[in-house]
Amino acid sequence: KCITHDLATAFNNRGQIKYLRVDFYEAMEDYTSAIQTQPDFEVPYYNRGLILYRLGYYDEALKDFKKVLALNPEFEDASLSLKQTILDKEEKQRRAS
Repeated sequence: KCITHDLATAFNNRGQIKYLRVDFYEAMEDYTSAIQTQPDFEVPYYNRGLILYRLGYYDEALKDFKKVLALNPEFEDASLSLKQTILDKEEKQRRAS
């Protein structure tokens, strides 16, 4: 369990470095690896959701933010991000119609 968590944390941290370098797709790969290593670790879902949101993949971002809140209902930033993603998705749909 400890080794699994350490590995998942390492993937997440490496993803953060790539995120800061604006290597979004590589960062998402690391976040996904962290999730695969430890599926109940909510932070990489949140981080991946932020990138998906920034890239305009609202449906995928919504899934990640909802997963975060299923794992940790007290994750306030995920709750705020979920609400913002819903609003932006609705706005995008309004503009398209």
